[in-house]
Amino acid sequence: MWKLGTLPPALIAFRGHVYPIDPLWHMLGLGYQVNTDIESVKKAAVIHYNGQSKPWLQIGFEHLRPFWTKHVNYSNDFIRSCHILES
Repeated sequence: MWKLGTLPPALIAFRGHVYPIDPLWHMLGLGYQVNTDIESVKKAAVIHYNGQSKPWLQIGFEHLRPFWTKHVNYSNDFIRSCHILES
């Protein structure tokens, strides 16, 4: 089975229309890097929880979860139906 995610097919589909952005703007690895520098996360314009440890899962890294939870509307019916716990 395909294990590389959706990025490779998207790069093919949007070839010529995809441009790299400065890594200081786009923080990757928040779903698999345990030792992420919190100050770098705070400075990033976009943070990406790629990897297995998504912040809404119990296996998510607790020190990175607040960067996600501050944007969650826990009163939303859909969010409540997903059983996402407030941290």
